[in-house]
Amino acid sequence: MSGGFWDKVLRVNLSTKNITVEELDAEIAKQYIGGAGVAAVYLYKEVPAEVGPLDAENRLIFSTGPFQASKMSGAAKFSVVSRSPLTGIFADSAAGAGWGISFKRTGFDFIIFQGKCSEPVYLYIENGEASLKSALDIWGLDSIETYHKLLKKHPHSSVASIGQAGEHKIAMANIYVDGFSAAGRCGLGAVMGSKNLKAVVVHGTLKPPVYDDEELKRLESKYRKIIYKTSEALREGGTIGGLTPGEESGNLPVKNWSMVGWHEGALKIGLPGYNDVLKPKPHACMYCSIACHRDIDVVFPDGYSYKGPGPEYETLALLGSSCLIDDLEALVKINDFCNRRGIDTMSAGSCAAFAMEALEKGHTKGYKPDYEFSWGNSEGLFHFIEELTENRGFGGLFSRGIKPASELFARESTEYACHVKGLDVPAHDPRVYYNMAINYATGNRGACHMRAYSQISTMGALLPEAGISVAPEPDTLEGAAHVVKVYQDFAAFYNSCVLCQFMIWGGYGLGDMVISLNAITGWEMTVEDVMLAGERIYTLQRMLNNRYGVTSKDDTLPKRFFEPSKSGARAGQVPEPFKESLKELYEERGWDKDGRPLQEKIEKLGINL
Repeated sequence: MSGGFWDKVLRVNLSTKNITVEELDAEIAKQYIGGAGVAAVYLYKEVPAEVGPLDAENRLIFSTGPFQASKMSGAAKFSVVSRSPLTGIFADSAAGAGWGISFKRTGFDFIIFQGKCSEPVYLYIENGEASLKSALDIWGLDSIETYHKLLKKHPHSSVASIGQAGEHKIAMANIYVDGFSAAGRCGLGAVMGSKNLKAVVVHGTLKPPVYDDEELKRLESKYRKIIYKTSEALREGGTIGGLTPGEESGNLPVKNWSMVGWHEGALKIGLPGYNDVLKPKPHACMYCSIACHRDIDVVFPDGYSYKGPGPEYETLALLGSSCLIDDLEALVKINDFCNRRGIDTMSAGSCAAFAMEALEKGHTKGYKPDYEFSWGNSEGLFHFIEELTENRGFGGLFSRGIKPASELFARESTEYACHVKGLDVPAHDPRVYYNMAINYATGNRGACHMRAYSQISTMGALLPEAGISVAPEPDTLEGAAHVVKVYQDFAAFYNSCVLCQFMIWGGYGLGDMVISLNAITGWEMTVEDVMLAGERIYTLQRMLNNRYGVTSKDDTLPKRFFEPSKSGARAGQVPEPFKESLKELYEERGWDKDGRPLQEKIEKLGINL
């Protein structure tokens, strides 16, 4: 038994309702760390190109890493991995709350779901025992109702469940966790729905094995204090603290990324408006020192009352500023509706802003809603999302995502459908942080700022142990290929640990992670070792995407991000020379001109599956 792992994988065949326990290969765990790294190995071995995302034989993998055996700040994360119904390629989506740690304490490291149950079920796991239970009485309930009903049935448990969007197999359906966190991106809730799997409920009290318990306790205490002290601004403002500075810098998406400047609106839905109106309180995942989530308990002037998780930065940006909606009450209501139905607010907002622009420009080929749906119209936005989650009406055109929807519309609309490989662009503009352009284009799950995090290098969050000791300028692609590669490998390692990336803003760096990892596992790894593991993981995930049809032709950005603003904070800025920098990244990674890892690189990384 390895430190940090039980070396146990729970395999659940939903077609036969057979549950078995398999041994985790300890060498694979060390090579691929855990989480989305090890899960990619299973996907590579078991999901060939002919198995579609919603096919019964697609795998859905709930995964932990070595850090879930600890009480380290940030260790509440877990990853869900599958082939995405939104993009058709590799997907990993992470959530927090308490599920990852609670699951690790049941005596298992991974769950692999395959097949499809003949009727709705949920999986319940407690201290080494797992069983499938009927979900007929909760099928049709929303995510929050499901959480409370299952928690009443299984006290002290952690619940990961889908809402109606997942049941309807909407391509951007999420998996909602413990009533406030979500594995939101890539539509893995739809994969659950396709398998008739409503929820995964875990309750564990076992103590996972670690290599050096006393040293780990010392490190947990040390870093918890450092992270708490260093992350004060993030704890006080939450992710919402980035909205008004983002508007000032031109980073905030406004009117589907077509505008710069939305000062008054940003003040209303960001800070100080958010705090003045909603009076939020920090909400932490298990053991976290930062507490970036917001809890709100508010009664609005019209009498509407709400108590629960408040909208975060990405939600406010993509459902708010990108749609020119500055009505905070409406955004709270729409955020709650999305959470309950179980749908990714980022993709929903991106689809809505694109649809508003296409309608305005007459590019919808006659498709139109039977309600007013235009910039700044929150009532129309609510109707659109309601239709989207139920796959009906105009909103239902987007049930498979923004890319298929844009292909229904006029060709011109594809130029402002802001996605990469089908995954909607998050609320960070590559015309402000140029290196994100290369990261978005080559991201293994599509456009994602968190699966490389390269933009933080320009903000001073450096990796001196990995050779990045000077902050690059944000508005240049000179040297960007190297920076992006390093941060992509770093993030691949980070997400396989599995650990919340916000710990970086608490002063918890790469060297600290390696020290902690060795105390948990006893692997005695160096910085060079873990960065090599990150490169191995990133390369394997790219190989999966090559299998699913990705080549160099897909490593691009929407035309909109090569359109400079004529005024404002990012006037004249575009991430060029993009193609030259992309070629440099291919060379750094050891990929051929088609974007495939060379056999020499695969062998050098020890990928032999």
